[in-house]
Amino acid sequence: MERIRILVQNVKTMVIRRDGFLLFTIAACNFIKSDIYRFPDDCGFEKSVEKRDVDTSEEAVDFPDGVFAPSMESILEYAEQVAEKKMDSEITVNFEEHVIGFQNGRFGNGPRGGGPRGFGRGPGGFDRGFDGRFDGVGPDGPRGGGGGLGGLIGNIAANIGQQMGLNDADVIGDLRGISRGPRPSASEWGAKARHFCRRYPGHPKCQQGQLPQFTDVPTIINTIIYNAGDLLPRVPMLNIRDPLAGLNSELVGFIKSLQSQFGQLSSQQRNDIQNSCRSFKCDQQSSQNTQAKQELMSKMLQFDQAVGGKGAPAHDKVNLRFDRTQQVKQAMLKRANLSHIIVPADNGVFDRDVLLTEHQANFLLNELGEAGRGAEVPGGRAPRSGVFFSENPVQKWDIWKPIQYTLDDSLEESDKKDIRDALHEISINTCILFKYNATPKGYHLNYMKVDSTTFCGLSYVGRTDPANPIYLSFQCGDNRGVAMHETMHALGVSHQHLRLDRDKYIKIDWSNIDPQHYDTFAISDAKLYTSYGTKYAYDSIMHYNAYLGAKDPNKPTMIPLVNPQENTPKLGQRAKLTRADIRLLKKMYCRPGCDDQNVHCGTWALHGYCKLKEHMKWMNDNCKASCDKC
Repeated sequence: MERIRILVQNVKTMVIRRDGFLLFTIAACNFIKSDIYRFPDDCGFEKSVEKRDVDTSEEAVDFPDGVFAPSMESILEYAEQVAEKKMDSEITVNFEEHVIGFQNGRFGNGPRGGGPRGFGRGPGGFDRGFDGRFDGVGPDGPRGGGGGLGGLIGNIAANIGQQMGLNDADVIGDLRGISRGPRPSASEWGAKARHFCRRYPGHPKCQQGQLPQFTDVPTIINTIIYNAGDLLPRVPMLNIRDPLAGLNSELVGFIKSLQSQFGQLSSQQRNDIQNSCRSFKCDQQSSQNTQAKQELMSKMLQFDQAVGGKGAPAHDKVNLRFDRTQQVKQAMLKRANLSHIIVPADNGVFDRDVLLTEHQANFLLNELGEAGRGAEVPGGRAPRSGVFFSENPVQKWDIWKPIQYTLDDSLEESDKKDIRDALHEISINTCILFKYNATPKGYHLNYMKVDSTTFCGLSYVGRTDPANPIYLSFQCGDNRGVAMHETMHALGVSHQHLRLDRDKYIKIDWSNIDPQHYDTFAISDAKLYTSYGTKYAYDSIMHYNAYLGAKDPNKPTMIPLVNPQENTPKLGQRAKLTRADIRLLKKMYCRPGCDDQNVHCGTWALHGYCKLKEHMKWMNDNCKASCDKC
């Protein structure tokens, strides 16, 4: 038996935890100088609690309102630190880097403030069981004996990702800072090591149920930089249907001949990129990337909790989404034999303005030969290996009724007008309708403003569950056009320069690209994009500008191969939808029952296979949209 004395007074019982680990506990029911205890089920705010002896070998401690604290060790860690302090005057207790202020044995009076939603029943409006997740500013906290409590909790909610464990947006920077500074205490390192094992369960010691040691930090840093996939949860092996299986050999041969050329670097191009790294810090993350990722992570957590509610992904789920995106970038560099010298920009996005779902990232990783890489997570649910996806992992919208959209409070009236104008232009040129709904249910578009200079807009490609967030900065000019571009992504349209026939129309100057943004110019999988038989359009609203990602901003990175003097200024226009954009959307959405059965239909159609006698019947039956047969 171990007895530790603590003193807390006049505070409603609360347990703050994240992802199964107790962060800290404030537990009272108006008791004084109690020992570590087990609460009775009927513990009330005004009732006292008897002194209890607790066996430290117990796995858990029960709390009222059904809240469950999983680690007795965590409670003892906290209590030990409390016991070392004098409780009869103003003190500060530091538990796992989070500062909790006490005054005369209780929280002092303070301003009324918002806290996270989801605490057990009690004063101050906390009216449902806490589920271990934070979803932004919640109801006002109580005053009086608990004064300032709401504000304290609000601060916890705002900073939980940064102050507990490792900095999720910059794990490497955090670990480097730890290794260069004073050696952390056992409890401080233990918190960070537990956090690390939750995120990177493939570390050998995590696999053995142990915690990495402080002396392991240099090796951990190097592994995360170059081989993070070995530490992450295993990439599920997916049975992805081969769109070329069983087809006519001529059709197959044509696509394979294009694939063998497309996106492959020549020795000279690879040398150009390597030479760039002599004057460019290709193995270091910029502070701009870290800041952008932190901002985006915060927004995504808020969105997931606001839209997904109780069943929304926890913090670690969002981390995995970011980690998988970075893993895709690393795999692309590995395929190009560049991963040993280039660390991709860890900014949370793919191809500059695209967000990847975990589903899409796993699809790409399978196509890049990374299936099965990583660690089995003990007790985790194994992904089904027999799931069949279509060859294109992009989901289209059902448009038998208007697509719902909502506008976040972060948007100004001028911003809202730009968005409405963008949706109006899509609607008047296609069959796609949009309807505003302040409280939408089911699939919808959710437009939000993010005060960032690192991007113009961000969106997922295709419909996502339960809703599509579209983040806009309104700092790039052509705000209406940027909103159209990102909405087109949400409708399932990819970038023009990632088409399978890209190299017939533009030349990439590999000597002038930022090597850390290799994913902007290289193709991860040709099956992600279908042209539906529409011709390559330099003036498409889905094309990037000619100077994007340039080391030398005075030289283009993408050079049109057809009439460059005329077509270079067209690249990246955001003024309006072009005929090619409208034609593509109509083929995707405005011909019910007129679909392509193969992702390569558009490529075959553009090369005349719809009209070749020996292929005409098969093409007309399976490539109706691309062949204009309905």
